[in-house]
Amino acid sequence: MSNWYEEISLKTAHILQKIKKHDFIKELMAGTLPKEVFYFYINQDAIYLSEYKKVLAQIGIKCSDENDTQFFLDAATGIINVENALHQNFLNQKSSINEASPTCELYISYLSRMAHTKSLEEGLAAVLPCFTIYQQVGDYILANQTNKHNNPYQNWINTYGGEEFANSVKNAINITNKHTIKASTETINKMNDAFEKASKLEWMFWDSAYNKEPWKL
Repeated sequence: MSNWYEEISLKTAHILQKIKKHDFIKELMAGTLPKEVFYFYINQDAIYLSEYKKVLAQIGIKCSDENDTQFFLDAATGIINVENALHQNFLNQKSSINEASPTCELYISYLSRMAHTKSLEEGLAAVLPCFTIYQQVGDYILANQTNKHNNPYQNWINTYGGEEFANSVKNAINITNKHTIKASTETINKMNDAFEKASKLEWMFWDSAYNKEPWKL
């Protein structure tokens, strides 16, 4: 398959549109998102990223190409370190939540299972939406906002709409596409399922943050 990512992007475009239209994103772009909602999100994202970087490292270890391995190991350290610094900038002495929300727990557990128990191809497909959707959301906000000089969340927006992150996303896409060239139809179908499910979990993550999702018991 010459461009698997392009095809799966078309199949899952409706999920991305749902994310862009979510109240969390609309209010983030307008700068009106309640601070307590954003702080809840940043806390949960910090918990998520602490596990996501381990997943990326595991994906890298499973790659046979040393350049691919290095990319994912770098992603697990470099990109995450940038995001961690961003978290500290926004949290800044705010009380941290150490417990993952139900949706956060579900998402990190799913990615860990895909990275450790499934094929490399499925693992690649599962971790890719966290790259691509964040870039697309960041680019979408930058292209449509009118308050770049007075949005309290502009540093967050700039991080995901920036060139450095775009280059990392491009590399992740290229590596994943490379592994589809000789993949069987069965493997491609499993990759499609993994990408779609992870994309849905991205929407659920935004939604759970907007609602400050608690454990019901």
